[in-house]
Amino acid sequence: MSSVIWSALALVGIALVLSFAFREVVEKRFDETLNVYLSMLIGQLADGSDGGQVPTEELVPALSDPRFLLPLSGWYWAVHDVKSGETVLASDSLAGDRIAVPPAFLSMDGGQFRDGYSEGPGGDALRLVARQITITDDRWLLVIVSGDAATIEGDTAQFTARLAVLLGLFAVILVAITFIQWRTALRPLTALRKDLSAVQEGHARRVGSAYPSEIAPVADALNMMIETNQATLERARRHVGNLAHALKTPLSVMVNDAAGEETGLARSVREQSSTMQRQVRYYLERAQMAAKERMIGASTDVGGALERLHRAMARLGERRGIDVRLTISEPLRFAGERQDFEEIVGNLVDNGLKWAVCEVAIAVEPARATALGRAGMLRVTIDDDGPGLTVEQRRKALSRGQRLDQSKPGSGLGLSIVSELVDLYGGTLVLERSPKGGLRVAVVLPRS
Repeated sequence: MSSVIWSALALVGIALVLSFAFREVVEKRFDETLNVYLSMLIGQLADGSDGGQVPTEELVPALSDPRFLLPLSGWYWAVHDVKSGETVLASDSLAGDRIAVPPAFLSMDGGQFRDGYSEGPGGDALRLVARQITITDDRWLLVIVSGDAATIEGDTAQFTARLAVLLGLFAVILVAITFIQWRTALRPLTALRKDLSAVQEGHARRVGSAYPSEIAPVADALNMMIETNQATLERARRHVGNLAHALKTPLSVMVNDAAGEETGLARSVREQSSTMQRQVRYYLERAQMAAKERMIGASTDVGGALERLHRAMARLGERRGIDVRLTISEPLRFAGERQDFEEIVGNLVDNGLKWAVCEVAIAVEPARATALGRAGMLRVTIDDDGPGLTVEQRRKALSRGQRLDQSKPGSGLGLSIVSELVDLYGGTLVLERSPKGGLRVAVVLPRS
């Protein structure tokens, strides 16, 4: 679009320059004609002088152009006395009137030539040429020949109109060629954008390679960046797994050594070591699951993941006398890893089972453009009929390791881990009052 704008501005500039140049050419040709008449008039004045006197009315010079005879034709000549400013002789076309002589014409040096514009008897614009001559030793005369400047304006306007038409046609052709060139040149970039969208949405692992030589290095660099990102992610996950494995053995030794003691220290060691073992096991399992897939380009079938999770949670809820219900409005896909989605929803449902009295409800639907989400997202809500949380408790519940009730099992990391995962995917997590009387957790995540 910017190239079209600049091209249009360039064409306007060219039109102005050509119009100005054409006017100068027309004006020069017009002045040449006036100079011919001026030279003829000065020659006749010199031939008609008698003993150095200015020709009288009986010896008025005559030019062959009939326009100098036609009254108020715009073509005039006149002879002025420079000293007195009086009109000595004039053409019949002036019809007794006079030309408005610019002051610069009267003040020029003897023998000097001038041209310019002035106003005629009828207020029309005139193009003038003038020269000062002397016939007697002490009297200078200003000889002026003028033509109708409308001729210059008319020729210039006619040329400008034709130029505008031609440049307009040229502009249309130029825009068409630019548009075709733009579509052709950007077609590889459009294909690259689609390939990147496919990678982002999880439909492909890398961008294609069938690109022109100008675009191919960019595609190769993107593929290298994706592969490097994936390798770095997998390496980090392996380190987490290695760290978890490295901690398991010392913790097991500590638990075994404290197993035969009944002192307060031994009980404290067993309790804290047991808590640490659960956390190590949890993060080890998470690292092992995450290492199976790559983050970039991942896509998860929401229905399949939730149905499997629902079966497990329903069995757990059945043992506690809690009904776990699942509602999916339409087929949806999560733009991320399956284990992350299962961990987000699994933590929230597990938390609901801890506090629910009779029921936990899971619902999934496309996110509407509201305060909780925007278009292209999906919304998961988990409702329970438990005691719920106050506003202050909801705020504390998202803090890492924060437990609001020590009577319930767990480490207090569930909601904070969910919050971190949701933030990682650019989603939102909101705790609010459930219509069932307990807590509602609403999660908005990207969809593919």
